[in-house]
Amino acid sequence: MPEHIWSNDELRNFLSSLRAGGLFGGREVDDDARERFREQALRRVAPEVERRLLADIGTVLDPQGIAAVALEVVEDHAWGARHTWMMVTADPWEYLTELVVREIRRAYRRAVQSRGDAKKLKGIEAASTRRGIT
Repeated sequence: MPEHIWSNDELRNFLSSLRAGGLFGGREVDDDARERFREQALRRVAPEVERRLLADIGTVLDPQGIAAVALEVVEDHAWGARHTWMMVTADPWEYLTELVVREIRRAYRRAVQSRGDAKKLKGIEAASTRRGIT
């Protein structure tokens, strides 16, 4: 039996349920619903995110990690303009994919920048004629 792939409406229902458990005390989204979302993100979002970021930054990513980031993205934006746009756009899965690409690309650049700063500091230290205090 083929695995079920969520439609746009099923994604929108999940997004709505994230709000329902929020400030107004509605039913909280349980771990099973989050796991079902991660499974869908693994199928619907991860392959395209992997393809785009491999081409863009030249690194291989973990699909399970991408799915986890997708869940964090929808939870982080459950009350903002991005949520609203995901609810009304003709292709919410593509919009979610774009948000995840942006999030991972931003994190990668920050990580590389901080690693680059450490390299610069080591280079400065190596070039210095001062002796350290022992």
